[in-house]
Amino acid sequence: MRESPFRWTAGIVCLLLLILPSFIPPPMMEDNATETAMLPPCDVEDGIPFIQEEQVTCYWGMSEEILTLPEIIDSLDVEISISWENQGTWIGIAEASEADKCTQKEGYYQCDKNSVELVAGGDIPGSAFTWNAESGDYRFVAGGDDTQTLQQFDVDWEYQATLDVSSGIYFVFALLLAGYAILGVKGIMQLIRMVLPTNKVDE
Repeated sequence: MRESPFRWTAGIVCLLLLILPSFIPPPMMEDNATETAMLPPCDVEDGIPFIQEEQVTCYWGMSEEILTLPEIIDSLDVEISISWENQGTWIGIAEASEADKCTQKEGYYQCDKNSVELVAGGDIPGSAFTWNAESGDYRFVAGGDDTQTLQQFDVDWEYQATLDVSSGIYFVFALLLAGYAILGVKGIMQLIRMVLPTNKVDE
């Protein structure tokens, strides 16, 4: 069977892979939701009169709900936008397993300050941030104003995931097609022999 038609087809597919992304937007995935964040109240212990002031201990709050990001997003460009309206507070992202360092309450986890390692967000200016996410299980962490009352507020998140057409795998595939179209099977085999010569065993 003649090889030429297959080589022509490989060449055309290679050109389409290299040219079409310039004219056609890459595939995109979108999602959004609203989660509830809880900022725990501070504990206040009375001090000894005239000698010791009140002892105030404040906490961070961690959500019970887990945000699960599948492994497929690791091959995509993913940006998650997170925003909230409650003033004087901040939101962070931690791996879900960080909840092991906290105490479970009704509807949230209570964490000692700075006991949880954040992967994004935290005590930074503003009421929004963008997170370049990777796959895994995560929870929202809330901190901010030190008060003696439980604060509950909404956190909005949304993400856009697009195929990274500049990824190495994408261009390696196009390069392989181009090599086959130009050299054919025999040419590729000869090139492999040149690059990886057979070792001769001394008798």
